Amino acid sequence: MKTDELGSLLRQVNRPKKIAVCTAWGSPFSWTHAAYNMMNLERPKGVEVKYIPGFGRDPGRRHTWGVEKALEWGATHVCFLGADQMHDLDILVKFCKHIEDGWPMVTALVPIRSWVNYKGADKPFMRLAWKWKESAIQNGLTDAKFHADYLDIIDPKDGDLQEAVVVGSGALIFDMALINALEKPWFREAEPDENGWKPATMDTTFCWRLVREVGGRMLADCSIKVVHLDVFPIDETFSERFADFPRELEKEKLRTYL
Repeated sequence: MKTDELGSLLRQVNRPKKIAVCTAWGSPFSWTHAAYNMMNLERPKGVEVKYIPGFGRDPGRRHTWGVEKALEWGATHVCFLGADQMHDLDILVKFCKHIEDGWPMVTALVPIRSWVNYKGADKPFMRLAWKWKESAIQNGLTDAKFHADYLDIIDPKDGDLQEAVVVGSGALIFDMALINALEKPWFREAEPDENGWKPATMDTTFCWRLVREVGGRMLADCSIKVVHLDVFPIDETFSERFADFPRELEKEKLRTYL
């Protein structure tokens, strides 16, 4: 399908009617706080919402399984929400509002776990999504392949609403017309190196392809808050690192998302 034809189709079907929320997670050992959070998410008025897990040998297959089930159900949109996260309770309502405003893809920024080895990611636990560098836009390089030289990490200080081109699938909604136009396999795992290690780029590659191959413009709503749940080693330095962290603030955080 040509990009201009797809754009016409998206304008016809951009109002969400049936949203399949896919966690891409098949384990019975899920995060409790994430489960309570999803049970309490506000449902957009006049929109059917169905929650779908994900099964398979790897993240790519689990994402694919969720999309396949969404297609069987007749979803107009798929929304990936990580099963190891907590989200603002009105995230689906905000996503739907942006879609009705003409955005076929909408994302929220998810804090990463610890560090990521990427140009510009100079702090731990950053919220990550990428946009075109101004120089890339000015020099007509936006048809280039995914490369750090052409992209900047989105800074929420630059505004609540910014156009993005690359993001993970932790908090992402998109029109089904995009997935129907995308060449299979939709989710592509990276090839492992000689030691069996492979980068976790399946979801960012998918988002990049939706934008670059089938014309899915993506809005990043930096006002939506996402908590990325984790367990990490705690040593004797932590009590001093967080000595000024108010205990009541932690309790208030949980009340906000549950």
